[in-house]
Amino acid sequence: MDLSLNAERFSGNKYVNLYNRFRPSPPKEILQLSLNYLGKTKAASIIDLGCGTGISTKSWTPYAKKITGIEPSNEMIEIAIDNTNSPNIKYISGYASNIPVPSNNADIVTCSQSFHWMEPKSTLKEVNRVLKKEGVFVLYDIIWPPSVNCEYENAYNELFDNITSITQNINQQISNKWDKKKHLLNIKNSNYFSFIKETFFHKTDILSTEQLIGIALSQGGLEALLKLGFSENEIGLNNFIKKVKKMKITPYKKITYNYRAIFAIK
Repeated sequence: MDLSLNAERFSGNKYVNLYNRFRPSPPKEILQLSLNYLGKTKAASIIDLGCGTGISTKSWTPYAKKITGIEPSNEMIEIAIDNTNSPNIKYISGYASNIPVPSNNADIVTCSQSFHWMEPKSTLKEVNRVLKKEGVFVLYDIIWPPSVNCEYENAYNELFDNITSITQNINQQISNKWDKKKHLLNIKNSNYFSFIKETFFHKTDILSTEQLIGIALSQGGLEALLKLGFSENEIGLNNFIKKVKKMKITPYKKITYNYRAIFAIK
């Protein structure tokens, strides 16, 4: 299995910078609940798998003495390093199926918007190896699209239904991706954890047309088709942007990111 395809999906200076600009940081309540399960106000060591440009990694700064971001995309790590000033954070190139840190190393291992890009059995084996006894594994994913109004969400779903259809008809493999709906079952079936819980969170930000378009452009599936040479018209991107620009501003001018999170204690 060639997992480098997944790293290549998140490459290109323009795309990586766009991703870093428009992807939200996680709700602090997810981080704080992880520490509640750990039984500490501050972790000694946290590993952030598939850390991307460090958006989630930096969010852990107040909650850990040492944080290590692991990411296979060199371009994403470069952005992460450039945008991180915290002395307790470092970034390492690597894959979750072969985490480049010693065993029994981390109080918390986290995956933000990334576990579906990792082969689950080998990744969970590695998570178990690097986690300390009673350590916490937490993964969290945004449920796309974010909550805005039915006009935007229908336009978003139409765009990505078309992206899915095009992708399924391509006669080449462009990535390896695992079903998010099976995350909980995969974690349970690993038998590495004594406690597992799935729950939900949200984070609300100020709404802007630029953000609504940027969120769509930050999705790897759309970017993969652009890299393969599909036009914005073929993908449906131009039509989506036109609809968003014509959309009426919502009364409360808010965008809400809904998160599905899973906590597992070793």
